[in-house]
Amino acid sequence: MNRYCVIGSGISGATIANLLSKKHSIDLFDKARGPGGRSSFKRLDKAKGFDHGTQYISPKSLAFKKFINILIKKKY
Repeated sequence: MNRYCVIGSGISGATIANLLSKKHSIDLFDKARGPGGRSSFKRLDKAKGFDHGTQYISPKSLAFKKFINILIKKKY
């Protein structure tokens, strides 16, 4: 089995990590404290926060909804 390293956990990094993880071992790194890149949610305190960059993702097709659910379950 091959091992890969993906730098960046934004939409592109999470996508390629998800695809590669089906057949290979993946290490995913990001400079931020959490995943998401420009589509991440920045918390100001325990009650307040805001979307950073991308405002929202609204999956409209069934295939995209399934893909987003896979990413959520894998915590990408």
